Amino acid sequence: MPAKASAQTDVLLIGGGAIGLLSAIKLAEAGLRVTILDQGHIGQEASWAGGGILSPLYPWHYPPALLRLALYSMQRYFSLTATLLEQTGIDPEWIPSGLLIMEGEQEKIPYDVLAWGVAWGLDWHLGHPEGAQTLWCPEVAQVRNPRLLAAMAARCRQLGIVLHENTAVTGFRKQGEQLQGVETSTGFIPAEQAIVTAGAWSGKLLDETGNHLDIIPVRGQMLLLQGKPGAINTMLMRDNHYLVPRRDGLILAGSTSELAGFDKSITDEAREELLGFITQLHLDLEQIPILRQWSGLRPGSQDSIPYIGLVPGWEGLFVAAGHFRYGLTNAPATADILVSFLMKTPPPLDINPYAILTPRLAQ
Repeated sequence: MPAKASAQTDVLLIGGGAIGLLSAIKLAEAGLRVTILDQGHIGQEASWAGGGILSPLYPWHYPPALLRLALYSMQRYFSLTATLLEQTGIDPEWIPSGLLIMEGEQEKIPYDVLAWGVAWGLDWHLGHPEGAQTLWCPEVAQVRNPRLLAAMAARCRQLGIVLHENTAVTGFRKQGEQLQGVETSTGFIPAEQAIVTAGAWSGKLLDETGNHLDIIPVRGQMLLLQGKPGAINTMLMRDNHYLVPRRDGLILAGSTSELAGFDKSITDEAREELLGFITQLHLDLEQIPILRQWSGLRPGSQDSIPYIGLVPGWEGLFVAAGHFRYGLTNAPATADILVSFLMKTPPPLDINPYAILTPRLAQ
C-alpha cells in the first residue's frame, strides 16, 4: 500500500510530469528519499502532449521573470539529456534544430527585435525571403518529450524513487503550520515535505489550503504527420502555430489554445485550424498522412510566470506550477530552485517573482 511504501519518505512530489520527475531525480541524487504520486500515469499529461520546443514562443512578449528561467534551462538541456542517455540508454533526442519564425497576420516581428535579442545574449538573424520577414533563432533546440519523460522515469527507478500511479491527492493534513502528510485515494501518506507539481490541476489541489493560485487549464491540440527524414530541417512557426520535425521524419503540428476547462476532447475545428496552418506554409505537406490527433491541458497563469515556492501557512508544503506552455522548457531551472528550498542552499536565480502573492504582480 502507498502509505506503507512511503513511510520512510523525506519528500513527496505530487505530479509526475517533467518538473516533478526532474525535481525528484535531483533530490534523490542529493540524498533524500523521494516518492512521486500521480493521479494518472507518470509522464502522460502536458509534458508529454507538447511539441518539445525548448524556448518561449515569441520571447519578446514575456517578462524578464519568465525569460530568466528559460535561458537558464536552455543552457542546461544538452548536458541533462546526454547524462540521461548515458544513465538509462534512452535517448531524449535533444536536437539543436533552431527555430525560424515567419511573420504572419497576427504576429509581427518587432522592428527592434535584433537589439532586444542582443540584450539577452541571443544571436538572431532577420531574413526577407519572397518579401516575407523571418527571424532565425539558432539557439532554440528541441527534445522528443515522450522519450525525455521515459528517460526521467527510468532514472527515478534507478535511484529507488517510489512511483505511485493512479493515486489522486484529495487533501493535506497539518499540525499547527507544519505539514503532516497528504490524503489520497488510497489512504493517508505521512510526509513533512511535499511539492505540488500537478500542472493544470495544481490550483484545484491547493484551494483547500486557503491559497488561491490563478492557474487555469488551457487545452492545446496537436497533429502528428508521417513525413520523411530530412524533409524539414528546422522548426517553423507562424502566428502561434508551429511544425517540429523529428529525427525519424515524423512531424508535429501544433497547437491550439482553448479555454475548455478540464475537457481533453479533440475536435474537428482544431484539426482544420492546424491543417490550414500547414497549407499556408507551402511545404507540400498537405498529402502526407495524419497519424494521430491529441490534446493536453496546459497550466495557464498570469504572463506565464509560474508559482515556485512555499505555500503560505503550510510549513513544508511547496508548489511549482503555472508554467503554461513552458513547463518542459523551464524544468531545469524550476527543479534547481526547488532543490535549493529543500536542501537550504542558495537558489540559482532570484526567486521573488515566483512567490505566492495576492494579488499576483508580474515582474
